[in-house]
Amino acid sequence: MTELAAAAAGAPPEAAAVLAYLRAHPEFLWDQEDLLAAMTLPHVGRGSAASLLERQITLLRQQNGQLHQRIDAVLSVVRQNAELGAGLLDLAVALLQSSDCREVLEAVQRHLREHFHVEYLALVLREALPGVVEQAVVLAEGDFRCLSVLAPAARAASGIALEPGLRSDLFGGAGAGLASLALIPLRGNKAQGAIVLGSNDPDRYGPEAGVDVLDQIGRLVVAALDRCLAES
Repeated sequence: MTELAAAAAGAPPEAAAVLAYLRAHPEFLWDQEDLLAAMTLPHVGRGSAASLLERQITLLRQQNGQLHQRIDAVLSVVRQNAELGAGLLDLAVALLQSSDCREVLEAVQRHLREHFHVEYLALVLREALPGVVEQAVVLAEGDFRCLSVLAPAARAASGIALEPGLRSDLFGGAGAGLASLALIPLRGNKAQGAIVLGSNDPDRYGPEAGVDVLDQIGRLVVAALDRCLAES
């Protein structure tokens, strides 16, 4: 009596059927990765059982590598969110410490470049603010309306398109080469304006890019400008 037949002797009919099938199809387990990973196999050191065990070890190593990759991806997102949170906090503190509109806009420019790694930005105002000269661009009413319609719900918009002339007004010669643009509307009780962001990377401010952080930046800036204007 073979070992397989001896193992089948006295076993339930289902087990005997499984043993008979495996005997007739010895290659069956080779491609059954889910089952193979869950099985306990004796390492007899010879024949197909040893090969199957090696296959199981290889599979488990692959699954372990995939798990590490997923963990690394999650940790990367956590680190990015932590950095964004710290950047928002630093911006909020800087805006609270700003005594006038000029300091507010200077803080915005500095923090967006240093903490949020913004390549190009333009601060746009509907009308001039006290003490603000070089920090922002005051657009004609028609051009300002063109920006406003890009964010009708007062929410930030990514993947926007600007006319060449408006690009030039906001970014100078660099405007024509920008591959993606985003808009943060500034619609406060007193302050009316926008922040336009630009990048050479087409995905940085592409249509699918998230805008939640941009919305939070906009709310902080509007609150700071309205406060300064109310105190002036």
